[in-house]
Amino acid sequence: MCALLIAAMAVHAATPQAPVVSIGYLEAENVALKHNAQIQNARAALDGAQADLITAGARPNAVMSVNTSGVDKTQYQYGTRLNALDTIVRIDQPFERGNKRDLRIAKATDLGQATVWDMHDTIRQERFRVVSAWLDLRVAEQAYQIAEANLAHANQVLDKARLRFKSGDLSGADLGRIESDHGRLLAESQAAQRDRSRAAANLSNLLGSEMQRERIGTRGDWPGVMTHQDAEKLIGSLGDKRPDVQASRARLAAAKQSVELARAQQTRDFSVGLQYERNNPTVINSVGAGIAIPLFTGNNFEGDIRKSMAEMTQAEIAMLQTERAARSESLLYLHELDQANARLKSLQDQTLQSARRIDKAADVAYTRGAMSTFEYLDAKRALRQAEFEALVARAEAAKAASAIRILAAVSEAAVANKPAHYDSPVQSMAPANLPDKDLQLPDLPGARQQ
Repeated sequence: MCALLIAAMAVHAATPQAPVVSIGYLEAENVALKHNAQIQNARAALDGAQADLITAGARPNAVMSVNTSGVDKTQYQYGTRLNALDTIVRIDQPFERGNKRDLRIAKATDLGQATVWDMHDTIRQERFRVVSAWLDLRVAEQAYQIAEANLAHANQVLDKARLRFKSGDLSGADLGRIESDHGRLLAESQAAQRDRSRAAANLSNLLGSEMQRERIGTRGDWPGVMTHQDAEKLIGSLGDKRPDVQASRARLAAAKQSVELARAQQTRDFSVGLQYERNNPTVINSVGAGIAIPLFTGNNFEGDIRKSMAEMTQAEIAMLQTERAARSESLLYLHELDQANARLKSLQDQTLQSARRIDKAADVAYTRGAMSTFEYLDAKRALRQAEFEALVARAEAAKAASAIRILAAVSEAAVANKPAHYDSPVQSMAPANLPDKDLQLPDLPGARQQ
């Protein structure tokens, strides 16, 4: 079995592998800004918003019509057969009233600005995902190094145990326990290698297609940790600058424009027409003009107005929910940062230091024969566990700090040129346009009566 394992490891070592491309976490963020699929999709949405703005600003097209009709052939006396046709050429130009075009432009502008802020929020989320993936890869790399170091040490212990077994100084049962522990460390090393490959693949997917063929590795320093005071100062300076909050307010502004646009439909538009008419068989040409005005005999657009007001209420509720969620998330970020920093400090200052002191003492005691092999392996296992927990705690603290750092950076950039009318128009926590609370709702199908 051991011979087969050694042969498999030799074949794996002989297999040529692509060189590892190492990248720092800030470099990874910059690559993602250019090539991340979600960010590219958010930027593509801006083109659609700009197209909507062009469409909103377009004026009604004129309509040209040509009508011909025949006359009795027995009654024409002049010219050719063509003179037997009556022809009317007419051009009608609609004109909008009620400020409809400006309202459409204002609505499209608000929705376009919401799309811009959606893009900034996507950038925030994807940058954090990239940093998280980078940290997961860094943890996987160092966990693999720890596993390899432990496996190398276990190989030495196993070799010594086999020599003691041959000399009769160690029983077969004890040798079996040592071999079992060695097998477990070998499995841990293989699992750590698998986790490292998966973490590298996840990071490369976030960075874009040009990194798919590369073996990704990390380089450089860890993202810096952040104190509670610094984090509170950053979050306190955000206020309502978060892009998701601004996007929800822009959509509420667009919904208000929709209400005004629906009301503007009650202002009658009109069309002005000019026509040229050729009468036959007398061949008399005439020019005329006309105007068309709609009569609201069946539709006063009351349904459109009420629907737009309902959509405005929904937009207002969505804005309030987004604002509440943003405040809750900010408090959660602070709470997670405090917990991660406290856990990291406890592990580094107490657990890890104690495990290292015990490990050094165990090395001396085992060398002098004052400690059994199994106690020695337990000490090594405790050190291995403490190192891994400290590694994970450091990554969690870095993730918590990175979430606040990225949120602050993106929020400041997103509201650099924020229009003033996107300030929150709602003073209370209840929607101003909430429908009648006394309205009886229909029973749900299949609902049981109380």
